[in-house]
Amino acid sequence: MKARRAWQQRLLFLQPAWLVAALVGFVLLFFGNTALSLLFAGIALFILGMRYLEDGFRAFTGGALERWLTRCTNKLWKSLLFGGVTTALVQSSSLITLLSIAFLSAGLITLTAGIGIVFGANLGTTTGAWLIALVGLKVDLSQLAMPLLLLGVIFERNKAASWRGGGQVLLGVGLLFLGIDQMKLGFSGMDGVLDLSAYAASGWQSVLLFALLGTVATVLMQSSHATLMITLSALASGQLGYENALAMAVGANLGTTVTALIAAINANNAGRQLAAAHILFNLTTSVVALSILPLLMELVGSLSGWLGIAAQSYTLKLALFHTLFNLLGLLLMVPLVPLMVRLLQRWLPMASEQAVDLALQPRSEAMYLNDAALVHADTALKVLEQELAHMANLSRQVIAAALYLPSTFTRNMAANQDLQGRLPVPPLAEREDADALYHQHIKGVYADIIAFRSRLTCDLLPEQQQELMDDTLSAQDLVEAVKAAKHLQVNLRKHIDSKRPAVRDGYRQLREQGRAILNDLASREDEARNAAGQRQSADLLAQDALFRSHFEQQLHEQLRNQELDGWQATSLLNDLNYLLDISQHLRAAHDMIYIRAALVAGA
Repeated sequence: MKARRAWQQRLLFLQPAWLVAALVGFVLLFFGNTALSLLFAGIALFILGMRYLEDGFRAFTGGALERWLTRCTNKLWKSLLFGGVTTALVQSSSLITLLSIAFLSAGLITLTAGIGIVFGANLGTTTGAWLIALVGLKVDLSQLAMPLLLLGVIFERNKAASWRGGGQVLLGVGLLFLGIDQMKLGFSGMDGVLDLSAYAASGWQSVLLFALLGTVATVLMQSSHATLMITLSALASGQLGYENALAMAVGANLGTTVTALIAAINANNAGRQLAAAHILFNLTTSVVALSILPLLMELVGSLSGWLGIAAQSYTLKLALFHTLFNLLGLLLMVPLVPLMVRLLQRWLPMASEQAVDLALQPRSEAMYLNDAALVHADTALKVLEQELAHMANLSRQVIAAALYLPSTFTRNMAANQDLQGRLPVPPLAEREDADALYHQHIKGVYADIIAFRSRLTCDLLPEQQQELMDDTLSAQDLVEAVKAAKHLQVNLRKHIDSKRPAVRDGYRQLREQGRAILNDLASREDEARNAAGQRQSADLLAQDALFRSHFEQQLHEQLRNQELDGWQATSLLNDLNYLLDISQHLRAAHDMIYIRAALVAGA
């Protein structure tokens, strides 16, 4: 471990030096050759334009994403269509893949729906090749880019999310157009500087070499569209042969799997399942396409004649080939989706909460938070809601342990069979330390929630900002409830075995009331999850007020009868307040977590 940390520190030390050297190299290259500088500037503008398109898409989908997904992904064919259309609109299969992994990690979609979206995105990305081949290489796009950039800057400065999103889309399209134009100019002036055809070998060696080149280019630029743009520009300028261009297109398709791999590292097992499906699809499609490349070339030639594409229109034939081999992938893989889902869920099972004794559990960490969900505000808020439910469950268990409630009750608080009868006094060996349980199970999860919140940098709509604030307050309420239980346990530990019957009976009543509170909240959680109804918090408020009145009246009578002294009575009163604090904070957190979730689901 120490050696690895030392190596990482060494890499971090070298990183600025490598960056400076690369910048110096690029500056010298730009001054040395205008054609190369235009080419690289065009690539940079193209990638920047795609980033603006992605940001604009996120702005437009904020707050409505969950509703869209519910309607558009309940069947496999709808998921395929959704993936294809959204990719055609934003011209980024990588973005749709990242979003799909985030959706699945947050539980917004099923694995089948996620696979459908990713498969559809592969087909949707073919629209980019057609647009570039039909328009991008034949029209002076820089003239179209200028007004789009101007309007995009004006709209993007608006504070309203919809206007800002529209401005980002206009900026993205304008930068894409400008980048395409710069790449065309760059390739047109590269005679004698860079001749890709010089690297062509014979037969399969050439095919595999250019497929590898397309894969590497896509990995470096994180954009198959940018690789396709380079390929089409090189093909149009005569820098690249037709067969080698087809191989580069296949390699570009394979290179997009790196995006899924990176996203899978920061996702939960659900996200990894989808990343594995994406990699399997692209790998299978690419291997099959390269294996039957001569047959596909013949098919493209036949279809080109039928569609009226000239024999020498290699850019349009490349776009047609790109569509055909992605369609081939769908024909091969879509029938296997049910089998793929079963195998992936078996190989990468989802973690689940198990109700066992807290003392026997390892240190608790966040179960649902993952960096993949940070790609979109809706997914980030969804996993945050799930993690709060996990923290609420842990908090109830810690509070039950603090009150020395039976382990049978702790495992199933919503069950009614354990509500009847007086609570027994547990032996010393079974009395758990609430402070130790707090540090073992609550503090770590709370720290993960706060850290996750700090990494949420997406633009939030006003209602999303309110939801984020409510979630933060809910987490604080849960922490305060557990801390109140810790304080209550201090006196409970001292007096649960008291020789004075009135003291023992007072703490027994506090424990029984705590059991009733926990049971009621656990039952309300189940009701909210099933949308069977939400009982109002006024019920608990009334119960708390009634218990306080009865308990305080009983203490005064016991003081008058000298069954208690003033010291013991004040201890019981303080612990009564701690118990009511537990009830208040738990109720506030549960109302925010479960009742709000049920209301949103029913909307």
